[in-house]
Amino acid sequence: MKIGDDDMANETLEQIVQADALVAPKLSPFGKADSVLEQTLRDFIQLQSTTIAIGTQLVGVRTVGWLSFTWYTGSEGTFKYPLDDNAVVDPTMIGTSNYSVKLEKGQGRCVFLDSTLLRGESWENMNRQQMAIIQARADLIDNHILTKLVAGAGQAQAAGALWSAGGADPEADILNAMDLIFKNARVSGNERLALVLPAELRADMMNTRLYTNVLMSLQERLNSMVSLDVYYTRDYGASGAIPAGGAGTVGAILMVAGSETGEFFTYNGDGFQETELTRIEGVGFSWLLTSYMGTVIHETQDGAGAGETNRICTITGCL
Repeated sequence: MKIGDDDMANETLEQIVQADALVAPKLSPFGKADSVLEQTLRDFIQLQSTTIAIGTQLVGVRTVGWLSFTWYTGSEGTFKYPLDDNAVVDPTMIGTSNYSVKLEKGQGRCVFLDSTLLRGESWENMNRQQMAIIQARADLIDNHILTKLVAGAGQAQAAGALWSAGGADPEADILNAMDLIFKNARVSGNERLALVLPAELRADMMNTRLYTNVLMSLQERLNSMVSLDVYYTRDYGASGAIPAGGAGTVGAILMVAGSETGEFFTYNGDGFQETELTRIEGVGFSWLLTSYMGTVIHETQDGAGAGETNRICTITGCL
């Protein structure tokens, strides 16, 4: 019996391993072959942690067979018109400008205790332990991607006031940031946008008020005018991906989501052992997951600085 990736996202760990066990000899202390258990845990954790992360909904996601890659963009693409029939333009200087990404190592570990197996609690505890790795990996992915998005923003819009203050106008702040993107980025003007906000600002977005004699929330108001997806994150504050430290610090991200803006990569090539199941004498089994990951912000020659794009605009001073 074989379970595909789409089905796996909706199955428990026990169901997945028991399904694979139908074709695997019962060799391990869990009643399953070690290789089946290792591969199932790896695939389940990587799939689930990517699914529950919000960052992976903001950029493209790819598995690759390399650990570093360089994009050559040229100094500036040109196209001249009209030309004389016998004229030739100078070649675009491919190779003079480039940017790179490097995938870096991360690990998660849990221990399946002999005592839980003996007391008949193995699957519940295994589920809890693998869910802890899933959540930790998802939080790390979010922090990694959001940090790259903040650093890769080619422009910023200052809020008129803290959104919690009297007289604040979050709608105007968001629309002004939107104008900057459509004015300066290489976009058509019809792209769907994504707004990333600290979870604390959700009430400001959901509170209802009168707009042209219609009672609606700010989020409903914005959706009535533009194509906008709103995401909320807990990764903000002094040590968070979004600093949200008042005037002059990033409090929100507005962007054109998708792979043209940025990409998140995970390594799936040869050359290293992704999972290791090791016996700890008198204790149980240690299970170790190793991943290589990285994110790139694509440079689009839109006037933004190195490593930046005008497809991303931060809003400062809103929280």
